[in-house]
Amino acid sequence: MTRSDLERKALRLETLVETKIVREHGLIPMFVRAGDYELPTAEDYRGAYRHRHLKGKTEEELGMPPMHVWRAWENTATDTAYYLAAMAHKYRCTGEAKDLAICRRTFGALKYIYGLTAEKGERGRLCKPYGGAWSNQSSGDQTQCVTWGLAAYRGIAPPDDLAAYNTMIAEAAAYNIRTEYNEPHGYFGWTTQELLDANFGGETWRKATWASAVCFVPQLMLAWQSAGDATFLREIRRWYDACADKKPHGCRAAEIYLGAMMMELDPLRHDLWREMILTAYAETTKRIRHDGTDDLHVGRSAIDAMGCVASQRWFPDVDMTSVARRILEQLDEDTFRFVRPGEKPVWAGADDTLDHWAIESKLIDGDSLTAWLAAYWEGRWRGYW
Repeated sequence: MTRSDLERKALRLETLVETKIVREHGLIPMFVRAGDYELPTAEDYRGAYRHRHLKGKTEEELGMPPMHVWRAWENTATDTAYYLAAMAHKYRCTGEAKDLAICRRTFGALKYIYGLTAEKGERGRLCKPYGGAWSNQSSGDQTQCVTWGLAAYRGIAPPDDLAAYNTMIAEAAAYNIRTEYNEPHGYFGWTTQELLDANFGGETWRKATWASAVCFVPQLMLAWQSAGDATFLREIRRWYDACADKKPHGCRAAEIYLGAMMMELDPLRHDLWREMILTAYAETTKRIRHDGTDDLHVGRSAIDAMGCVASQRWFPDVDMTSVARRILEQLDEDTFRFVRPGEKPVWAGADDTLDHWAIESKLIDGDSLTAWLAAYWEGRWRGYW
């Protein structure tokens, strides 16, 4: 593609988001149907697989909405934050008021999610807003993805949005400290204690890893910058001490772009973050097929592209940009998927059939689409294309 071809594609995909996908309050759901851009229905999910994290329990038992609702909205905070990052970088390129207006609306969507939990007395918690409403579910992904989007926006945010950002980032970090980075409502079929034991090794934090640290330390760094409260510095030190004897190997796309953020926020430990980025880059790029899709997560190779673009400036001797461009050129509506048509994902249950997973091969994946736009516009702003 020429530079103009790629730009036209980016504008077409932005129009798709703006006219077909964005929902009330500016929220962007994780899944819409590829045929008509509507949210999936109970009929669409009839006979679908049972999610492994339910651990044999039903949604009703866990206080969750039906599967077609929670799946469609599961990564809404993530996708809304990725879109905020995309449009913040677009505004840096264009300076156009309409692009800043989209940023402000999208930031307002994150404030809306933030407000859902504040109304429940959980100020600082970021829930998965199933159906656009409060839920008892959250995860570390809500922290790291929202942190990414907010960080991209803070440099261009008008004063009132910047003030709101300062409050949100500090209160979210304080909440994570209070809850030990754990879920007080549990996670699907997992209890709070089971999560703590599995992820951190209980109260001793013996299982803490750099992969976990990179999800939370950027938020703590930004909270320190926003609030000047030394509590955040002490907590950063706690993370570093807990992980001191661990290797910073990475294997997820998120560790590439979060590592790039830490290169900027904590340059004195650049060797640590460089190792994480390079190991994650080597692992994730092995999974990219000739058509630009990810071997495991199909269109979520766009998240790899986002990480490559964010990291390139720290690795002038590694051609990450060409990998990102190849992904951007080849992915499109037909490959913005989480499940590949005609294939069972490797994490499917032993008794699952293709029919159990067919529905999610027919849905546009918001993670893929919004990460594509974030990768394109940051790369455009940095002069990579």
